[in-house]
Amino acid sequence: MIAITERPTVQVPTKLYTRLSQKEKSKKIMKWIRFRDKKLRGKFEFLKHQDELGLAITLGSAAGMILFAGLYMAGMIPAWTCIVANAVLASILHEVEHDLIHNLYYKDNLKIQNFMFWTVWIFRGNTVSPWYRRMIHTLHHKVSGHKEDIEERLIGNGMKFGLKRFITMMDGNMSFLFQSHILRREAPKFKRSEITRSSWPYLVIYFHLWYNFLFINLFYIGNELLGNPVEIPAWLDTVRHFLNISAVVYTIPNWIRQTSIQIVSSNMHYYGDVKGLHDQTQVLDRWFLFPLHLFCFNFGSTHGIHHFVVNQPFYLRQAVAPFVHPAMKRYGIRFNDFGSIFRANRLGEKETLAAA
Repeated sequence: MIAITERPTVQVPTKLYTRLSQKEKSKKIMKWIRFRDKKLRGKFEFLKHQDELGLAITLGSAAGMILFAGLYMAGMIPAWTCIVANAVLASILHEVEHDLIHNLYYKDNLKIQNFMFWTVWIFRGNTVSPWYRRMIHTLHHKVSGHKEDIEERLIGNGMKFGLKRFITMMDGNMSFLFQSHILRREAPKFKRSEITRSSWPYLVIYFHLWYNFLFINLFYIGNELLGNPVEIPAWLDTVRHFLNISAVVYTIPNWIRQTSIQIVSSNMHYYGDVKGLHDQTQVLDRWFLFPLHLFCFNFGSTHGIHHFVVNQPFYLRQAVAPFVHPAMKRYGIRFNDFGSIFRANRLGEKETLAAA
């Protein structure tokens, strides 16, 4: 633990900066993060109630999703409003799950913690079990940027640029089909049976709703374009109506949320030639990323901070970002390296390892 007695200084002479090792640079960044975190916690008394804040955010976000779903079904708001609102609220629940994985809420009360886990999973059905995610996310911090990183490789990190990677980032099932045989060979902790078990019941339910919504609506559109050669039974109209409602209130918002974070996360993490903590991530904070960041809670701009200090709730990570980013840039963290996707997320100009 680095002691924080005074405001750290980032006014490092250039020659001295170039002499710092990556480990020393990482320690400097950690010191800046912890300094700002300590200042905020001391200034705002309510931040001391971290457990209660986490629970309130969880229940509030879940209630918000139910509220917007009810307003849509009552005809009081249009579909796009419900989709956008529920996608944003689901992204907040994703951040809560991530904090829970790091034991930031109710670490001494497993009943409440597990209740929160169940809640965030139910309202974000297109993910594996949060208990399984805890294992692969903890592993991610240990082996980030290497072949054993199950979590990031399942969403496309390290893959060559092209259609296969695009599909991997957009669809979890196709990602599993593309990557599972490679991960079985290269990542010892990857077990297909464990992912299958961790998909029940909510991931399975989600994909049944999602694929049926897509296929039935494609059938209706195709049938109409061809002049309605197929007479559609009344029961199928009822099924379609149900699937369309579930799409607006649940499946489309979560697809947008999941796709946004997978695009951002798989491109902000480096892979292959990562030597340590300093090399693991970059910062993505350009203005045109706002549509993606809206639905993944500004992940590309702030997740790199988490890699340096993991025991910080998501709202504080957002709060310290403007203060910490200049220090991260000073100590060599890359910003907006969009070319990394064309290098299969390599730090260097060349793909030093064969991409998956």
